[in-house]
Amino acid sequence: MSDLMEKKQRGAWSSKFGFIMAAVGSAVGLGNIWRFPYIAGTSGGALFLILYVVIVAVLGFAMLSLEFAIGRYKNANVVDAFRMEVRGKKVSPIGWLCMLTPFLIVSYYTVIGGWLVKYTVGYIAGGGMFDESNGTTANIFTNFIEDPLWSSVFTVIFLVMCLAVLIFGVKKGIEKVSKILMPALFFMLIFVAVVAVTMPNAGEGLKFLFVPDFGSVAENGGILNVLNNAMGQAFFSLSVGMGIAVTYGSYIKKDQNIPKNTLLVCVLDSLVAIIAGIAIMPAVFSAGLEPNKGAGLVFVSLPMVFKTLGNFGIVVAVLFFLLILFAAWTSAISILEVLIASVEEKTKLSRKASTLAVGAVILVTGIIVSLSQNPSIFGVDLLDLFDKITNKILLPLTSILICLFAVFKIGMKNIKQEFLLNSEATGLAKFWEFSVKYISPVLILFVFVMGLIFWNAT
Repeated sequence: MSDLMEKKQRGAWSSKFGFIMAAVGSAVGLGNIWRFPYIAGTSGGALFLILYVVIVAVLGFAMLSLEFAIGRYKNANVVDAFRMEVRGKKVSPIGWLCMLTPFLIVSYYTVIGGWLVKYTVGYIAGGGMFDESNGTTANIFTNFIEDPLWSSVFTVIFLVMCLAVLIFGVKKGIEKVSKILMPALFFMLIFVAVVAVTMPNAGEGLKFLFVPDFGSVAENGGILNVLNNAMGQAFFSLSVGMGIAVTYGSYIKKDQNIPKNTLLVCVLDSLVAIIAGIAIMPAVFSAGLEPNKGAGLVFVSLPMVFKTLGNFGIVVAVLFFLLILFAAWTSAISILEVLIASVEEKTKLSRKASTLAVGAVILVTGIIVSLSQNPSIFGVDLLDLFDKITNKILLPLTSILICLFAVFKIGMKNIKQEFLLNSEATGLAKFWEFSVKYISPVLILFVFVMGLIFWNAT
C-alpha cells in the first residue's frame, strides 16, 4: 500500500501539450543551436545533415520511445527503474550510470549557460562584444571565460535560474516554464533565420548546409568520422542515454500515445537544429568567415557578423543569444530533474530540500569546471574532458545497456505493450522491436568504438 501511495504522489504532466513542450525542451538545447551548426561545419555540411536526419529517424526514434516506455512502465526514478536482482542483491548499475552521465553533463552545461547569460546581458546593455582596439571578438570571449570571478558568477546565475524552476516540481515548474519558453524559442529562431538568409552571399551558406560536397569528405576525417559525428550529435541532441526520457516518461499518463509523441519530439528537435543551421551558416558565409570554427562559432564568429549589421545587429544578437539561453535553460532543467527526482525519492527528502541539495553539489562542480577554462589554474580543460567522456563513452554505453535491460529484464512483450498503449501502430511496433533488439545495439556499439578511435577529433 505504501508503494502504491508513493507512486500516486509522483509528479505527472497535466496535458499532452505540456509533455511535448517539456520533452522538446529537454531535447532542444545547446546540442541543436550551439553544437549542431559547428559540428556540421567541421563535418562537411550537407552530408552530415543527411546522415543526421536518417539516424534520428532510425536510431533516435527507437531509443527515445524505448526510454519513454520504460519510464512509464516502471513509474520510477532512474535508479529504481533499472533495479534488478543479482545473486540475491538488488542493484542498479544502469541507474547509477544514468545518474553519473547527467551529473557530468550539467557540470559543464551550467558553465556554457553562464556564457550565454553573459552575452545576452551584454548585448541587452548595448555592448557589441567587440574589441574596437584590434577589431576582433576572440579576446573578449577568452578573457571572460578565463576570468575566475566573473565566469563563476555567471555560472551561478544560470544554475539559480534552473533551480528556481525545478523547486516547484513537474506541473508548476518544468511544464509551466516549457509551455512559455519553447514557443518563444521557435518564433525567435525563425526571425533570426529570416534575417540570415537575406544577408549578402547567404546562398553560399545554404549551399554548404544542403548541397553535399563529397569531395570534402576526406578533409573532414573521412566518411566514418562524419558518420560518427552525426550519430554522436543525434544522441546528444535527443538526450538519449542520459535518463531524461526515462524520468520524463515516468510522468506520462497512461492515456498518452508514446509513438506519436516521440515522433513529434524527434521532428521538432531536428527542425530546430536545421533552422539553427539556416540561421547561422548564411551569416557566417556572408561575413566571409569559416564554418569550421568549432565551439567558438557562436561566441567568436557570430558576434563579428552582428557587428557588420550595425544597430540592427544588436537587436538580432539579443534575440539570438536569448533563444540559445532559453534552449540551454530548458535542457539544463531536464538534466537536473534526473538527479533531483532520484534524490527526492531515494532519500525521502522534500522537493525543495532535494533541489537545494543537488544544486549545492552542481554549484561546486560547475565552478570547478568554470575555473578549468583558465590554463594557469588547472592546466586541464574539464569542460572538454567531461564532454568527451559523456558523449563518446557514457551515452553509448548506457544506451546499449538500456536495450539489453529492456530485452532481457523487462521483456520485449511487456515493453512493447507499453509502447502500443493507446496506439494502433502495430506495423511500426514490429520494426521498433527489431531495432531495439538488433539495429540500435549495433549502431550504438559503432558509436562507442568510433568515439574511442576518434577521441581527439571534433
